[in-house]
Amino acid sequence: MTVFQGSSFSPDTIALMTQVFEEAVDALPFPVGSARVQALARNIVELASQGERDPERMRLLALLALKSARV
Repeated sequence: MTVFQGSSFSPDTIALMTQVFEEAVDALPFPVGSARVQALARNIVELASQGERDPERMRLLALLALKSARV
């Protein structure tokens, strides 16, 4: 995945990303397909790469990007 190239995160940021990811997946309507889960993860990594650290904002933006992508 190219989104991970050159990305390096602190343990605290990884914990934040994990928390945001789990909360965002829980917010998705059932059934949740693997393509949506992967896209959501990419969105979160991209946001973290851009410096976003607010968990609520990160979750909201990741979900909005997923909705826009119609995955």
